[in-house]
Amino acid sequence: MKIRMKNQIQLDGQIELIDQVYKAELIQKGGYHYLQFVNEEEERVILKFHDVELNMTRFSTPKTAMRFVKDGKALVGIPTPMGVQTFVTETHFYQVDWANQVLNIHYELKSQDEERLFASYQMTISWF
Repeated sequence: MKIRMKNQIQLDGQIELIDQVYKAELIQKGGYHYLQFVNEEEERVILKFHDVELNMTRFSTPKTAMRFVKDGKALVGIPTPMGVQTFVTETHFYQVDWANQVLNIHYELKSQDEERLFASYQMTISWF
């Protein structure tokens, strides 16, 4: 099985497009789907998701953990040059199309106090 992650990132008026494909493993357990793969930096990545929430964990040093909640906000910890920083993800669109094996998510990454917008994302994850 493979996973494809397409991401359109809008940052400071610039748009960056990322399109990545990895060999993956799909596991279903306890009402969740898990997609596990190794990225180009040789880090294990696990996506744990269902109809209203996605948790993305990258086993880097230090570990990166992100959470996305349908029509909601979540605190996340992201490694930066200044150490692990806390941010907020605000998810505006979250849809899983189980028949076509696609998850679409649109979100913003904001400062913890939600006063500063760092970037906006439109991500499509598909598995086949």
